[in-house]
Amino acid sequence: MADESYSLRVPAIDWDGKAPDMRSRLVTWDWRWKLPAKTRTLSIDFTQVKFMEPWALAMFTAYGMHMREAGLEVKAELDASVPSNVYFADMGVSEAVSTGRTSVVVRQWSASHQNTGLHVIRTAADMLAFVKSSNRLALAHCEEAADALKYAMLELSRNVLQHAQSDIGGVAIAQHFPESNRLQVALCDLGRGVMASLRHRYPELRSDRECLRIAILPHSSGALPNAIYGSGTENAGVGLFYSREIAWRAGGSFWIASGNALLGLRGDNDAIWRLKLPEPDRVYRDIRGWPGTIVVLDFPTSGITDFSAILKSCGQLADEARRMSGPAGLDFVGAHADVEAMHTIRVHDFEENNQEAVRLREQEIRPRVEKGEVVLFDFEGVRAPTQSFVHALLSEVLKIPGSLARLSFTHCTPSAREVLKAVAAYASYKQIV
Repeated sequence: MADESYSLRVPAIDWDGKAPDMRSRLVTWDWRWKLPAKTRTLSIDFTQVKFMEPWALAMFTAYGMHMREAGLEVKAELDASVPSNVYFADMGVSEAVSTGRTSVVVRQWSASHQNTGLHVIRTAADMLAFVKSSNRLALAHCEEAADALKYAMLELSRNVLQHAQSDIGGVAIAQHFPESNRLQVALCDLGRGVMASLRHRYPELRSDRECLRIAILPHSSGALPNAIYGSGTENAGVGLFYSREIAWRAGGSFWIASGNALLGLRGDNDAIWRLKLPEPDRVYRDIRGWPGTIVVLDFPTSGITDFSAILKSCGQLADEARRMSGPAGLDFVGAHADVEAMHTIRVHDFEENNQEAVRLREQEIRPRVEKGEVVLFDFEGVRAPTQSFVHALLSEVLKIPGSLARLSFTHCTPSAREVLKAVAAYASYKQIV
């Protein structure tokens, strides 16, 4: 029997949003997809964990459910004397990993004013039950934030139902943290992942990171016909886009992980509304593989005072993307972006030297982009580049299929942004087709 039982101990760390190895890498635990060959029973041991945010609990629950679908008997090992373990039990983790269903306790639960509990999303009825559970979160004092939360819960749940092809469905949870006045919603699945969902429509994409960059743009859904981020009157392909906009515009964060990549957007509530920053900080990182998709939104309740205004902005951006995909797909990253493995071009070093721009384009930039590498253009110190100069630097590169997912721009003034958008509108390959 010893050979047939395997105990996986969850590390005794704080699985919170402040840990540097939490969302920034997703490598705090070496995922055990391949257990010893004779394993028949898997125990997920939570007894050493003192604190765990909802997103991480959903992730571990999804893992346990996946192993159950693979034929193992799975159980959650909890210690009733540990406060965090009492919370895990209340969330319904034991029944979810052992039966693959939402806990009866969670379905009937009305005692908590902070948590929805863990919900298994396999059907439209499951989705609606999850959204309805948000009524428990005592958000009467911030109705606009409550509306935004429900909107995100619906969009993320629909994504699982429409695209994931996950054997477990999805594991969803939302929580209100009254001590910090913030909301979190997370949804994890173990389906085909973002790349498999998009590659049939966007064959030029080569990596999980590229696919994540495209997935959060408007009208990029794999469910739509071939077109420039979709065409016609279909209102699809905007779920992740709207969700990311809600999170960072509220001064919160949006995270999506799939395959071997993670993408994050981090807003700053005070800075966004005081300085009117046009873009959030980005996080692009390689991670240990997660076969499906994880999405997490975390934002302050005070960050959304007029949800209709955010929806209006999203609609305008989506309309612009439908008309011109090139400008809409340009990736502007903040000065504090956390980006790995990018080749940097410092534009100030050859500002307005069109001949040098062409040389760099042909000898350095184009070969890297064609090979699937990511190039970062740093415009620090370049206040108002001319369209002629930017055209010489980028026009031919933007015609390369998939280039929008391989180019990023930082330290761009409003003038520089407009010139870049103009060149993209004129020169870019019809990305992504």
